[in-house]
Amino acid sequence: MRTLLTLLLAAICVVGYSQKKPKINQAMSAMEDGELAEAKSIIDAAIEHEKTKDDPETWYFRGQIYAALDTANNEEGALEESLKAFDKAIELDPEQKKISSFTGVGIENVDTKRQGYYAYYYNQAIADYNAESFETAADNFETAYFINPTDTNAILNAAYAAVAGGDTKRAEENFKKSYDAGVRDKTVFLQLYNYAVKDERMEEALDVIRKGKEAYPDDIDFAKYEINLLIQLEKTEDAKAELEKAIEADPQNADLLFSLGVLKEELGDKEGALKSYRDALEVDPDHYNSNFNLGVAVFNEANELIKERNALSYKEEKKSNELTKKINVELEKALPIWEKLYSLNSSDQTVLETLGYIYNSLGMKDKYNKIQDELDAMGGN
Repeated sequence: MRTLLTLLLAAICVVGYSQKKPKINQAMSAMEDGELAEAKSIIDAAIEHEKTKDDPETWYFRGQIYAALDTANNEEGALEESLKAFDKAIELDPEQKKISSFTGVGIENVDTKRQGYYAYYYNQAIADYNAESFETAADNFETAYFINPTDTNAILNAAYAAVAGGDTKRAEENFKKSYDAGVRDKTVFLQLYNYAVKDERMEEALDVIRKGKEAYPDDIDFAKYEINLLIQLEKTEDAKAELEKAIEADPQNADLLFSLGVLKEELGDKEGALKSYRDALEVDPDHYNSNFNLGVAVFNEANELIKERNALSYKEEKKSNELTKKINVELEKALPIWEKLYSLNSSDQTVLETLGYIYNSLGMKDKYNKIQDELDAMGGN
């Protein structure tokens, strides 16, 4: 009987010893002395003990200890445990009355500790970036953002670090996260647009550009990108409507007027196209593409008559002569346009060949010979 009593007393003593309240201040002392394993052991016991598990200081200290395990030992999962502990501390002490202290440099609480944790990774990321360790920089910027998701500079810089490191997929993911976090920098839209276009995700590119256009309604670049995408997606009527809006906002933009002319041609509105090209040239008489398309359109009028004349039999001389006169009228209309093109770019072989043909057809032999010499010099016919 005495033996049984002795065993019972021993068991009670063991239980009493196992339930001894952990001294969480000792955990912090161990951490400060670099004894992280000991600090971890004490604080892990504290979150299970009845008398300390609901104490906000327990969780506040745990957050700091696990932050140290992360930054000093790179212990797996320590980062997440640290942040969960800080969140639990605030849950238990929303006003941070018990877990605040005053030091020589100011107040210390969960907010300042978390900010310091964030700053550790952010500053390390900057150092990595400056050392051109772009992958590590992206890692650390991403970690900083994970710690403090309200500071979007971290995730945006993570995207730029990935760009610098040539990691396109990671860069795109981080630019998307930046947008989702509220970043509306023009660069974010343009980067996402470029990635989508490169992968031929045109509908996605269009969505990105429209969001950019919404964020920057006065930026004509987004309107241009949208119009180009609509054209590529063969949404010509939509593209035409957007072009007309863009021109209304920027009526002195020769590029937009030219693009409207191209669209009108695709939609079969020949006269409307010619008007748009002429409108563009009123804004910028040297606009090469507008001059070129207008020149082609006018020259084609003569070309259609030439085809008709070539289809005649030798017996239809009278009609052939009449058509020749009409052809010359059209060629004379085209001539100043092609001469303008020549003045803008005398090395364009198409311009030289067309201008030479017009000179020859109109009997302007000296000018024809000059053009022919230039073609011969560049290997033309």
